[in-house]
Amino acid sequence: MNRNLRKLWLIVPDQLPTVIRRCPKCKEKTEFQNSGKFRVNANGKLLDVWLIYRCSHCDTSWNMTIIERANPENIDEDEYKGFLSNSPQLAASYGSNRELFIKNKAEIVEVKSGYHILETLTITPGNKEYSLEIQIKNPSALKLRADVLLAGELEVSRSRIKKWFDDGLVTSGQEVLMPGARVMDGMLIQIKKEEAIGQELLDV
Repeated sequence: MNRNLRKLWLIVPDQLPTVIRRCPKCKEKTEFQNSGKFRVNANGKLLDVWLIYRCSHCDTSWNMTIIERANPENIDEDEYKGFLSNSPQLAASYGSNRELFIKNKAEIVEVKSGYHILETLTITPGNKEYSLEIQIKNPSALKLRADVLLAGELEVSRSRIKKWFDDGLVTSGQEVLMPGARVMDGMLIQIKKEEAIGQELLDV
């Protein structure tokens, strides 16, 4: 793996939130589940994108607005291709974005479950000062500690992770992170170079 590129970790709940709304066919409020599929519509020079939800009882669909009346030139090319191919990563990311639910006035069902990480490499060159740089996306605002997240995903012992934090080797935005620091959407976690750390992370 090319360790000169920054990693991206998308934190996804094991069970994505569902939406409560009145189903026109069932004639009552039901749960609508994320189908993992997008609808893309080009209207002239403008583009609309929706994430499709389906009633858990009768399969009636409801489209949650992702992009509305946008110029295609302003949409990231890879993301646009992801909409067309029904990218599971995009469906999970948008399907756990609380701000998007609020924008669509959608009533969501809170789900208490575990989480998993969808990892990719970005095209952003890493800073040579660090052994590892990780951009975090936590759109569902899961309450996670940075030390617990790193220990689990890097498969490094909690005691070793604690030492990294105690030694000031784990930073975010050039600020040293405390072990109990919460994982925020958009934060950049950086692990400073140190011989033992560099060797441990070589194959991560």
